[in-house]
Amino acid sequence: MYAKLRGLMLPLALCAGLMGATAAWGALNVNVLDLDGNGDYVTAVDANNLTDFSGGAFTIQAWTFCQNLNSNRPIISKYVEAGDQRSWALIVTNQGQLRAYISGDGTVGNTLMWQTVTSVVTSDVWNHIAFVCDPAAVDKIKFYVNNVECAHTNGAVDPPAALFNSTADVWVGRFLTQYFYGYIDELRITEGALASFPASPLDLPLTPDASTMLLYHFDEALGNVHDHGNIGNPTNLGYLQGGATRRAWDGLGPENDLPLPVSLVALTAAAASQNVTICWITETEIDNLGFHLYRSTNENAGFSRITSSLIPSQGFSSTSHQYEYVDERDLVNGVTYYYKIADVDVNGRERQHETIASATPLAQQLEPGQASQLADYILAQNYPNPFNAATTIHYYLREAGLVRLSVLNLAGEEIALLVNQAQSAGEHSLQFDASAYPAGIYFLRLTGENGYDNIKKMLFLK
Repeated sequence: MYAKLRGLMLPLALCAGLMGATAAWGALNVNVLDLDGNGDYVTAVDANNLTDFSGGAFTIQAWTFCQNLNSNRPIISKYVEAGDQRSWALIVTNQGQLRAYISGDGTVGNTLMWQTVTSVVTSDVWNHIAFVCDPAAVDKIKFYVNNVECAHTNGAVDPPAALFNSTADVWVGRFLTQYFYGYIDELRITEGALASFPASPLDLPLTPDASTMLLYHFDEALGNVHDHGNIGNPTNLGYLQGGATRRAWDGLGPENDLPLPVSLVALTAAAASQNVTICWITETEIDNLGFHLYRSTNENAGFSRITSSLIPSQGFSSTSHQYEYVDERDLVNGVTYYYKIADVDVNGRERQHETIASATPLAQQLEPGQASQLADYILAQNYPNPFNAATTIHYYLREAGLVRLSVLNLAGEEIALLVNQAQSAGEHSLQFDASAYPAGIYFLRLTGENGYDNIKKMLFLK
């Protein structure tokens, strides 16, 4: 079964997860491509008309909905490193920037890269993305989001006059070992440079013209994928591979985004002495298994999960629900903590929400003339404990200083030195793997400056 591109028969395969959700725009649109970020993608075999563009000019565009930006999210690529078979690729970076690669001969040395200067794509909303390459134009490279041109880097470097005609297959939702997580729709490759694009989810689906090299609507309810790039012959079939799955979304209005497992309307944090109560309210829940909470002492990075198991949810609900969790794990008074929430759906996919709540546990109330006794170091109990065979260790430095973290056996002998260096202020964590040691009782010891010395008991079970 094949998809036809300008008279060339292209086998088209869907690898591991396809379609489902009703699209968020246009009454004529039906479904979108649904990718889980873990090995799902669409593939079509190599064809000359996907690199042999007149004057080297071409345009790639698509509607995209990133579930999160925890890693790079590729939209489409014809780019394989093995054998120097690089042609082109378009991705969304984990910083929300658009990035494009183009090669004139397939080698890494002659592969050029451009990307937007700032973050232009956000998660959990539909964005129309376009990339234009026109070697003959004054502005040879352009990026657009929702029909607005975005400034980019590397503007002084010209793209090649002709793309390398690699033998690489076309991958939708994949670039090397990176995969898209979310939804893609209305994907089109056009020969030549376009200058106007859809700006609203209310716009109708794309239609092919004589310059359309590839057009995927992803509207098929079952089975195969059609390429509509050839006018008058839109029903050439692709085929599915790798246990492709589908997802259906009902009752979606034309002005809405795709429904998410959880619609979060509020996230708050309230502090007490050495604990923080986190409260969140959901408006709706769809196929939701539960929640995890993440914490950091840095608002912009370093979030780690503090829940060992899922916080139970309503599963499926169209009414509002309130949840509460008390964090008492190794909090230090006077330190500000930042919290994020993540929901996990019935397919096991976890999605972190962007909303952040913060709170500062109450500092000590001192009598006049009384000095603060806040510790320079805090060593938390390892978790889990008992454990088999790995456990996580958290510790906190109020100020930068020397850290020596070791593991002792029952005889008081040091069997492992985990840390022995100066470290920055803040929260630190690491894993200790005891699989090479016999089961039994061990001691975790943290020593630091100003005579700090603390020991925690650990129980290793096999």
